[in-house]
Amino acid sequence: MKNDNDVENTEDAEVVCPYCGSRNIAHLIYGMPAFTEELQRKLDEGKVALGGCVLEYDRPMPYYHCNDCGEEF
Repeated sequence: MKNDNDVENTEDAEVVCPYCGSRNIAHLIYGMPAFTEELQRKLDEGKVALGGCVLEYDRPMPYYHCNDCGEEF
């Protein structure tokens, strides 16, 4: 039985690009987010990338964008 201390915090885990090995990764945001100064800052810093507003339910959607090679995974 797992308790709260055994749960892995995946949000803090470092993501590595499976294509080039880079750790320069952005989270993809889907839909039509409110375009705020905070969002612009995160876009400029490469922390997030826009994934588009059309959601496709018939295939897996990528969660990450590699800022170095441009692949999404």
